[in-house]
Amino acid sequence: MLKRISTSSLGLLSLFIISSCTKDSTINDAEDISGTWQVTGIRSDVAADWDGDGYTETDIYADYSSCQRDIVLHFEPDGRGESRQGCNASWQSLYWTLTNNNRNLSISLPGDDLDLRVVSFSRSQIRGEDQVYFNGRNYVITYTLSRR
Repeated sequence: MLKRISTSSLGLLSLFIISSCTKDSTINDAEDISGTWQVTGIRSDVAADWDGDGYTETDIYADYSSCQRDIVLHFEPDGRGESRQGCNASWQSLYWTLTNNNRNLSISLPGDDLDLRVVSFSRSQIRGEDQVYFNGRNYVITYTLSRR
């Protein structure tokens, strides 16, 4: 005999599945992001000539050389850390903070600041959006960081 799932049971099941998927999508505290992360993606919401080659693109990271793609960030729980970009680059100090109920991750790097609105978070990946002004226009740049 087949049992039918009532719509209220299906609704509860859907709610359970949705809530269980999003449970880990928020950063609880500094310990959640402590450790070493590799930048694995940088995309723009609008195509632009990001590398000055005369062609527009949205996948900024794809235009980087393999050494330029070697971007590593190490976060300590106290808001300090180190960063390195490039195959033979030296490590440099960085500072970071969580704000807006842990929905924003601000990273102060040598010569640059990232103010990421956290779009998604898991133990293995952070995806955040940064508002950037480039060549007279505003863009949303999405960074993807993967835990190493």
